Amino acid sequence: MVTERSTGNKVLEWVRRYLPCEIAGTTCEFGGAAIAYLVTGSFAAAAIVATIGASLGYYAAAYGAAVRTTYREHPHLPRAQRALTANGLALRSIAIEFGPAEIVDSLLIRPLAFYLGPILFGGMVAGWIFAKLVADVGFYVLAIFSYERF
Repeated sequence: MVTERSTGNKVLEWVRRYLPCEIAGTTCEFGGAAIAYLVTGSFAAAAIVATIGASLGYYAAAYGAAVRTTYREHPHLPRAQRALTANGLALRSIAIEFGPAEIVDSLLIRPLAFYLGPILFGGMVAGWIFAKLVADVGFYVLAIFSYERF
């Protein structure tokens, strides 16, 4: 049986794990979308750039954290081997935890939400906030499942 305390601990663990990635991804997502829209005037271009920006920012932060953690876990290895091991294990970890979520998010949910959000809400800001929320819910349901399962 899951208790309130263990549920609260899990939520705190997820926040600590995902919040730095989310901040980096959101910054690149909205910044990229705004620049793309200003340059092209196209919601479609903004949706594509937002999707790419979100992934680049998010995974740069996730990868950096995974490499640091894994590097610290192997102090017994020589420095070069330690760095290679840390990078290899970080790549594997990121692929397992985020791979399925990223495929569904990047190919379907996020671009569609960023394209339709401004149309549905009659404006970019409200539409992009809606898109971000919808896409993140889909992404985190899948990512947390992978994290907890594997």
